Amino acid sequence: MRRRLLSLVVLVLGVALLIRALSGVDLRGAVATVARIGPLAPLVLLPFGISMAIDAAAACGLLAAIGRRAPFARVVAIRIGTEALHLTVPAGFVVGDSVTAALLQSRCSVPLTSGATIVVARRWLMMRAHAGYIALGAIVGWQALAQVSARALGSAVLPWIVLASALVPLLFSALLGASFRSGGLVAAAIGAGARAPWAWLRRLAGRWRVGATSIHAIMVQIGSARGVVWSATAGYFVCWLLEWLDTALILRLLGAPPGLAVAMAAEVGISLVRAIGNVAPAGLGVQDAGYATLFPAMGVRPEVAAAFVVVKRAKEAVWIAIGYALLAMQRRAAARAAAAAEPSADDQSVGCDGTRAGSNGMHPLANGEHAL
Repeated sequence: MRRRLLSLVVLVLGVALLIRALSGVDLRGAVATVARIGPLAPLVLLPFGISMAIDAAAACGLLAAIGRRAPFARVVAIRIGTEALHLTVPAGFVVGDSVTAALLQSRCSVPLTSGATIVVARRWLMMRAHAGYIALGAIVGWQALAQVSARALGSAVLPWIVLASALVPLLFSALLGASFRSGGLVAAAIGAGARAPWAWLRRLAGRWRVGATSIHAIMVQIGSARGVVWSATAGYFVCWLLEWLDTALILRLLGAPPGLAVAMAAEVGISLVRAIGNVAPAGLGVQDAGYATLFPAMGVRPEVAAAFVVVKRAKEAVWIAIGYALLAMQRRAAARAAAAAEPSADDQSVGCDGTRAGSNGMHPLANGEHAL
């Protein structure tokens, strides 16, 4: 009930902010601008699709570093499906990461501990790549950001703020990366829990010690694979660049003058706003208000800015539908796999102790097989 109430409140606030952002805009002109795209509209879907493929390839590389192999097509399907959750659920990154680990277990036979560690490794490298992306965006879009800053703040301080903000993901990435190189963060957390003055926390640390040892080994294994780590970082950096390309492509299709610097400046700024407003599904309202504010300040006509918001959300809606369809397909596949693992009535026999056994005398889950 609390989760549903939070979702409703966030949704209402996001819609209110979206309406406020688009108030005063010539909606008829915005609709006409959207219609200008015509048959080229499917091109809008390409950057995100390429990004998901690169993201999945990086995940496959990280899995290979710990001796796990996963079919590329299944990992792509998992990434698109969990990204749909990320975009539609409040604080969706938490739900998406949890489901990613579970689907890697059920669809790719990756143990839950390994899958969860891969998810954390992705966050580590994604933050590192984001820091580089913010710094590059501040440099490329310096003039556009200075223009916005002069109008809104009366000084050219905004580019410096954006450039300095790159230190935030870089710092978090460095702290997390230290644990992947030495595993010290996990061990320190368990050790601190074991020495805590509260009995319940000491018991919890004791229960987690075995799992923490396994996570420690996997993290160090990933951290020591320097080539894989840096190639994955490069892949995630390209994923960030594809968001910039996505914005530039939509603006171009809407008839806005070619302006890669404007697109980069706006997208870097919005990526920061989106990170702050991550509780809202897909940054609803926060992201839209950002675009509706930044683009006109950079010289883009208001109706084009409004049309951009419409096209951006329509593109996301298409990928969300595809993502949920892929999640449903994977759920059915997992259910079929679970059903196939269960012994049929004909294959079961009753032992002398009254228990049923399969043809090999064991329960099908006794050997460690699991299905979600």
